[in-house]
Amino acid sequence: SIAIAIALAVVALAVSTTMKTTKDLLRLLRRLGRRERFFCMLTRTCITKISLYYYRKNERAEEEHQKRRRRQRRHAQKRRRRRRDHLFLRSGIMRTTTSERKTLRLARLLAFFAAFLFTFNALDAFFSNQSKRSRREHRELLVASGFEDSTTEGTTARLGRGDDDDARGRSGGASSSSSSTTSSSSSSSSTSSNKVGKWGDFNPIRNAEYSGSVSKWGAENFKSTAKECHDECLSMNPDGKAVGDQACNVWVWCGDENGCLGQKHRACWLKHQARPEMALGAKDSTNPWTSGSLAPQLPTKGDPGSHRKFHTLVTTNANVYQAWQVRLMYFHWKKQKKICLEQETKEEPCQMGGFTRVLHDKPDSLMSEIPTCVVDRLENEMGFVVLSRPNAFKQYFEKCDKIEETYVLMAEPDHVYIKPIPNLMVGERPAAFPFFYIEPSRWPTLVKRFVGNDKMTAQDIEKVDPIGSSPVFIRKDDLKRLAPVWVETTLAIKKDKEANRDWGWVLEMYGYTIAAYRVGLRHDLRPQLTSQPPWDKSIGDFLSIHFTYGMDYALNGSFTPGKFGEWRFDKRTYQNGIPPRDLLPPPQKCDNELVKLLIDCINEASANIKTWESFGGKNRVTNKGARNQPNA
Repeated sequence: SIAIAIALAVVALAVSTTMKTTKDLLRLLRRLGRRERFFCMLTRTCITKISLYYYRKNERAEEEHQKRRRRQRRHAQKRRRRRRDHLFLRSGIMRTTTSERKTLRLARLLAFFAAFLFTFNALDAFFSNQSKRSRREHRELLVASGFEDSTTEGTTARLGRGDDDDARGRSGGASSSSSSTTSSSSSSSSTSSNKVGKWGDFNPIRNAEYSGSVSKWGAENFKSTAKECHDECLSMNPDGKAVGDQACNVWVWCGDENGCLGQKHRACWLKHQARPEMALGAKDSTNPWTSGSLAPQLPTKGDPGSHRKFHTLVTTNANVYQAWQVRLMYFHWKKQKKICLEQETKEEPCQMGGFTRVLHDKPDSLMSEIPTCVVDRLENEMGFVVLSRPNAFKQYFEKCDKIEETYVLMAEPDHVYIKPIPNLMVGERPAAFPFFYIEPSRWPTLVKRFVGNDKMTAQDIEKVDPIGSSPVFIRKDDLKRLAPVWVETTLAIKKDKEANRDWGWVLEMYGYTIAAYRVGLRHDLRPQLTSQPPWDKSIGDFLSIHFTYGMDYALNGSFTPGKFGEWRFDKRTYQNGIPPRDLLPPPQKCDNELVKLLIDCINEASANIKTWESFGGKNRVTNKGARNQPNA
């Protein structure tokens, strides 16, 4: 008992030392009942309640102190304001009352609000004008590319008879690939429409043969007029929502009484394309077919403005085969840029920016001739040199990304520019040339495998663009995020036995378009970006020549596909050397404008490049194809 009493006394003494006064302790104890008071003296409850009491008391005191400080600060601010106003009034600087100052503050606020509204309306008017301009161009292009949706007897009879003098009696030469889906070589004989098109409008294009998977064969399907052919296509897909090859969205009709390239008069072919709003196919003034799409055609002209300048990037290695091609390309790029700058106007400024060769190899003798960025070659190309192309673009952004342009034109060395190049992108969406042999819908299993989605529908697969990696217009930052996925996808395709067997030499192109789909990029299609002779014949709207195919002609000028001609040009003839100066031109009766222009371009470049015949300090000319030498 004595020990307990001593302990309680010590606790009480310790607690009492923390209290401000003995009166506070007594006041607390008086608030407790008799039993609680006794219990408090024997247990810890007393200490807890006392501590809580003082905690709350100190908290209230602190709150009162803060309130007092805030009141003092407010009063001090008012005193300073009154003293300042008093000094201003005495000195005559400010003669305004409080209400006047409030009015001035309100006026400033209204002025700020008015400036904001003015800026907002100016920006809105600018973008609205751009939108109207785009719609107007779309409408004009639709008008230029179509006939009036009329069922008048004159129009129907004219198309039904196929009495176009330009098309009647022409020979069935090879048709060219599409030069543009928005122009017609016989626009003078067509009737135009002033309204914006909609799904199902009748807009036939003469001298055009649209491609696509066949929905209904035309060998036994005959229609009297192009309108009847169009109507049958529309009956298979009235609202544009049908899916698959049987969902017709483009049609091809023969209006020539002599037949069309082996097909009978009035044959009606119904076809399906993945992008009917950008219908693709062969267009040439000698083509006897008439074609149409159920979808209104989108404009193929890019947005104007000097802020849309692009930088041309071309990938090569240090082989002589690619060296002479890139020299040819760079010569004509410089020529066309000079023309571009001479022809530019305030409304349509030149959009050609800089040029860089991305060399995925060791430095070569062209470093001082062509602006070059050197990157590493892929360690293991697996016998396919093109595997280094996506890896070169990936490394470019890691080592040499110093270009000031926002946009990029991805190119290859076997491109020759024949006109100044505009940026063909609308908005920020990439634009690319469509290749007829890139058919994602034909390989659904492989596409699903490399996209990584087994649940892709036929509609999803159609959204994988039928393009390769060149020529392509794209934002620089989009290419930067796309390149690593492109490398990964292409290497996976090469290592896959089935894909490597089925896609072969175009597997890198499939790698690009699948990678673009994976990162959410979809491209507009621009057939006018490049031509591919000898299958394309007329210059038309083409901006460049892609000389990837061999060109064979007899001396009488006739085209001899499938066998070596008496006159021949094929870039592969010069895999180990450089073409000589003064190549022999095509036979005089050759009707292919692009083949003739290509040889002229090669001869022009070789004549103006003083060191044309040398590479790496050695004369590397191969005399195959030279004047007075055999061409094959």
